[in-house]
Amino acid sequence: MDAREDLPKVSIETEQDWKRIQSNLTEALSARLDKELESRGKPGDKEALLPHIDQFLETLFDIARPNLRINGRTTEEPSQDDDVEPFDEALDRYIWSLSDQRLKWDKEIAARRRTRPKEIEGLISDINAQHDLAELDVAQEDPTYDGVPAMEIDSDLQEVFSRAASLTAQLSQSISLQHERATRAKSAFQEVKALKP
Repeated sequence: MDAREDLPKVSIETEQDWKRIQSNLTEALSARLDKELESRGKPGDKEALLPHIDQFLETLFDIARPNLRINGRTTEEPSQDDDVEPFDEALDRYIWSLSDQRLKWDKEIAARRRTRPKEIEGLISDINAQHDLAELDVAQEDPTYDGVPAMEIDSDLQEVFSRAASLTAQLSQSISLQHERATRAKSAFQEVKALKP
């Protein structure tokens, strides 16, 4: 790729805009010439200088034309149709920015695919090593409770605990009984409902 192609071109919407720029430049140069000639006191020299100014402007526009992009097309390309839809420069920039963003994401995903498995493998090995150490610590501990001081339990607390324990035994027996009664009641209800008056 040529280095010149890397330089951005000047974007102009339509050919009419380019012609307007040319006429504005021609008028500005003519006005500047008139002002300069009046300040020097030689307004009659304008007729002699006009062919040189026209030649200068023509050369200037010929040099500038390859650096233009009119309606999204370079001016070096021949114009095919006048009824071509105008080129949307903003949409073109947006599409290219999305393409660049996609390339960045693809690159980041590829980098993560190379590094993440190793990171995860390292984490899993660390967790397994910690788990093995914890199992070894538990296996080496003495399961006796010699260091735990014996506490006296208050008699009221002991009595409440023994009542609760006896109630749980009764409750487990009555739950099965109540469940059986509820099942029978449900079936009786279904039978009564099925009878037609």
